[in-house]
Amino acid sequence: MAKLMAKKTGIGLDIGSSAVRAAEVVVDGERRVLRRFAQVGLPQGAVVEGEVRDRGAVSAALRKLWQHGGFASRRVVVGLGSQRTMVRQVEMPQMPDEELRSALRYKLGEFLPIPVDQAVVDFASVPGPDGPKGTRRVLLVAAQKDVVVDEIAAVEQAGLRVAAVDSSALALLRAVRPQGGGPGKGDGGGGLEAVVGVGAQLMTVAVREAGVARFVRTVALAVPATADLSDQMAMAPAGDLSRRAANRSVVPAGAPEPEQSKLDAVVTEVRSSLEYIVSQSHSGQFSRLLVTGGGAMLPGLATALGAAVGVPVKLAEVPLELDYKSMGLEPEAVEEASSRWATAVGLALWGTDGEQAPSLVPPEVFARRQARKAMTAAAAVVGVVALALGGAAYARVHTASNLSHQIALANQEAGVLQVKIKKLGYVMAVPEAVRARRQLAAQALVGDIDWTGLLERIARALPASVTVQSVELTKTEPTTVGGTAPAKGAVVGNITMTAQTTGGAAAVAEFIDRVSVVKGLEALWVSSTTKSTGLTAISASAQVTTAAFSNRAALLPGGTK
Repeated sequence: MAKLMAKKTGIGLDIGSSAVRAAEVVVDGERRVLRRFAQVGLPQGAVVEGEVRDRGAVSAALRKLWQHGGFASRRVVVGLGSQRTMVRQVEMPQMPDEELRSALRYKLGEFLPIPVDQAVVDFASVPGPDGPKGTRRVLLVAAQKDVVVDEIAAVEQAGLRVAAVDSSALALLRAVRPQGGGPGKGDGGGGLEAVVGVGAQLMTVAVREAGVARFVRTVALAVPATADLSDQMAMAPAGDLSRRAANRSVVPAGAPEPEQSKLDAVVTEVRSSLEYIVSQSHSGQFSRLLVTGGGAMLPGLATALGAAVGVPVKLAEVPLELDYKSMGLEPEAVEEASSRWATAVGLALWGTDGEQAPSLVPPEVFARRQARKAMTAAAAVVGVVALALGGAAYARVHTASNLSHQIALANQEAGVLQVKIKKLGYVMAVPEAVRARRQLAAQALVGDIDWTGLLERIARALPASVTVQSVELTKTEPTTVGGTAPAKGAVVGNITMTAQTTGGAAAVAEFIDRVSVVKGLEALWVSSTTKSTGLTAISASAQVTTAAFSNRAALLPGGTK
């Protein structure tokens, strides 16, 4: 009986840029059994770089996924893989969990350039010894609130119930076996290990140390490296995995290698991410790099990554027992799908190991659910009382002496119900309050600069031989039009940077040519170049224009979108 009670079933939902995927996993002690897996393609533009843009299209795909997938429940753990999601390991003072959660919201400003009230924050304690005396190590998980709300709304519109919202990167680490250990066990050596998930539009680099998440980076791929492989699988119906496996697109013998540009984006981002974490860590070099996702099928990827980072590169292993009978898939179809189910499997495993697992469900979403439950309970009370009164009146209809007494009881019950209805009146005021807050949020975002996006564009524009040493960002107050928004093309900030290159004058000229055309910049000025011992130092500045403004106001639910 204890063994049966310990068995848990979870369903993970991975909403990607090209498809929605779900996995149903049964956890029984150390056993993980995959019972169901299915995927349905999404129309182009429904999800862009991990963020829901067309709720209707996503909801329609999810309804189709549940229609064909045969899943045992509609309760799901949803993954969030947007660039506006962050995972970091931080040290905090010892304090109760509720106080720590509040403190982390203000710590967030060091990592994400968003106001505290626009973020959703949660944490999990990091296993192992704490930091210096009086501190504790925690895993901080945060995301832009509007991204989370849009994703939850699309899922609930499909008739599903969101149990939790987890970081897709953490789910990836949860699903993939750490080096030298079983599920959930670290290698014990304190070494660094990277798991890279390559999708149709986004790439996730998740780094763990001794089996514990240390660093996560999600970047947009400038070149759709997996378009030829991942998208073909994703766009076919969910029930056709066997047929797709038999007819999948592979590179025929003698065919030319994929264009180098399809590999450059992945290799460059992985290399820069690993170099950054090595510079921040005291654990030395990486022991290995594991690759998964549709992009793991790209010919030449493992070889190119291995040459770039200098560590062994392998396909990620997801330790699972497969219930072929329940899945209804042939072995070759399972092999085809296995590179795509890692994130969904990791989401299905959320909370199954008995340890604290973070969730990014916003408090106001939880409050709305509680309000709906209260209204449902109140309606049930009214119905029960009405039935009771009706039954009593019918039973005593011939007893005139009791009739007035029953009327008095009915009036008393009605008075009690009126009091309850008044107590629930705040529920009716919630929509208006939400609308007012949305309007305030939209006004507050006038003139909001997307610093993160601007820096990403600059990073992509830099020549390969140029390395940025420092960047300083300054926002100015421009002239406004009618007191509402700056004139289009107005200067709204400044950026200064220092960099160095081994390419000499040619690299400096290329730096000027490429950075000058970055969206949101103008009047690039290289104030000085200094050459010393084979390196040329560059000092430059530019003006930031309204083209660098963010679109967060337009994306507010119920805002200008």
